[in-house]
Amino acid sequence: MPAISEPQQVSDSRFSRGEASEICFGFGAGEREPVAWGWLAALTVLAAILRAVALNQQLWYDEIITLLESVRAPIWHILTHYDGQNQHMLYSILAHGSIRTFGEQPWTLRLPAMCFGVACIPALYFLGRLVTTNREALAACALMTVNYQHVWFSQNARGYTAMAFWAMLASIFLLRGARSGERRDWVLYGIAASLGIYTHLMMTFVIAGHAVVYLWMLTSQVKSSQQLLRRRFSLLYGFVLCGVMSILLYAPVLPGIVSHTVGSHRDPVRYEWASPLWALAELGRGLRSTTVGGWLALVIAGAVVLCGLFSYWKQNRFLVGLIVLPAVLTAAGVLATSHNFWPRFFFFEIGFALLILTRGAVVIGTFVAQRFGITQDFAAVALIALLLLASVVPLPAAYLYPKQDYLGAMRFVLAQRQGGEPIVTAGLVMTPYQRYYGQPWRLMETREELDALTGGAQSAWLLYAMPGSIRSSQPELWSAIESRFTLVRKFPGTLGGGDIYVSRWSGNQKTGQDAR
Repeated sequence: MPAISEPQQVSDSRFSRGEASEICFGFGAGEREPVAWGWLAALTVLAAILRAVALNQQLWYDEIITLLESVRAPIWHILTHYDGQNQHMLYSILAHGSIRTFGEQPWTLRLPAMCFGVACIPALYFLGRLVTTNREALAACALMTVNYQHVWFSQNARGYTAMAFWAMLASIFLLRGARSGERRDWVLYGIAASLGIYTHLMMTFVIAGHAVVYLWMLTSQVKSSQQLLRRRFSLLYGFVLCGVMSILLYAPVLPGIVSHTVGSHRDPVRYEWASPLWALAELGRGLRSTTVGGWLALVIAGAVVLCGLFSYWKQNRFLVGLIVLPAVLTAAGVLATSHNFWPRFFFFEIGFALLILTRGAVVIGTFVAQRFGITQDFAAVALIALLLLASVVPLPAAYLYPKQDYLGAMRFVLAQRQGGEPIVTAGLVMTPYQRYYGQPWRLMETREELDALTGGAQSAWLLYAMPGSIRSSQPELWSAIESRFTLVRKFPGTLGGGDIYVSRWSGNQKTGQDAR
């Protein structure tokens, strides 16, 4: 693996041509190799097929909220209203156009996510060519093509695949602009970065990470204010342009953003998923459930990632900063705003993560080849093939099960219901059932409401989801549900913690007062 040397001292004339930035960030051997158009096209087509399969499965909670509160609205309403963190502005606009063009179906709502997911493949390839070899870039693209998480998010009507795409595209223009100093590259960076921020506000921390790394690179090389002045266009046309465009795009909804971020609309309940420890545990559980070999495989994959990260650090420390700092600043921003600490906020790192994983496999393959007298290429290819196999095995689960099985639970209850047994809901199922599926089921919000129900009926059915949310925000209600209702069936989905629970109370069970 050809290594790129550490930053060196350069003359003013070389710096003016942008060569100092090339030494600082480092560029991979892939740029000097022909573009593998055939392999890239094959992987892109395969990615499109894998993301189109089962695209029309039933929607989950966030997708339903996106459809009801944003996408169905007139375009002017989407442009001028911010109803909360579920609003991904650019995605809502594109999804609105999709359902207007093709009709309202789950697949049309998800079509923009799928398109961005497919576009991530060439974006990762051209990003990889800038930092490593052509073969490693293709291997990372192959891993992304069959990656369960990437397929899952490509079939999720939210802005996360778009954010990953814009993050990779912005990184490409940042690296190119740092090398060439060309105004065009920095303008393109500003456009890509601002569109990423318009997709998801968390992208702001990604761009802040880019700015910190770029200023770190400049200050480590620039020896005078005159040299820094020569690089003013990169700052002006890149980061300043991004900031101006982002403010203009968000200007109609800035009051709503402030209100939902720091104002009275903030939820005062501190849920368990606002903790970074919960996020790490949830990330581990999610990866374990979609990885062959469970925790052991994750430990091995972690060792491979560390090897890859160390190799990139030896190649160029600024490049590692470009990978790590956006994630660190995102975590800090989530903590500072007391936002829910969802692991999906870090999905934008998936491209770099797969490049690191591929590099780790190459490093370990080289080590094994030297110890056992086999060819380096064979060892590296064998390890990457194992990674591909481990990615393919869990993939069918994304097609066999919906993200949340609202329909399955609804059909079961309607089939099992006897006479006029009341059906009620609790937690995050009321909106889907009432506003999307048109069921007139009441929402139980207090223990007193549940007492009145069980005191006035011989039996009743209860559907709920996200029990952690009920436990945190309505502890008395949750206590009554646990003590009074019997779980009849759980309807699993691929969304972590998104199972739909069906419970039943019958008249021979204790009343609410007796159960206390």
